Amino acid sequence: MTALVAAWAQLFGLVGFELFGQFHRVVEDREAFFRHAAGQLAHGVGLVYPQQGPASKSPTS
Repeated sequence: MTALVAAWAQLFGLVGFELFGQFHRVVEDREAFFRHAAGQLAHGVGLVYPQQGPASKSPTS
């Protein structure tokens, strides 16, 4: 449970930073950064996060 709460708080922070422009001029490729960070959070709680392919495309498109 602790890992899930920590991952939720970190994900909430990542989204908030992105929404309010805190990564501007700090992270060049924000999509790749977010994908990597989300993958690490998912891994930390035992989930599999797809690391391949564009973030914005669904499997049916």
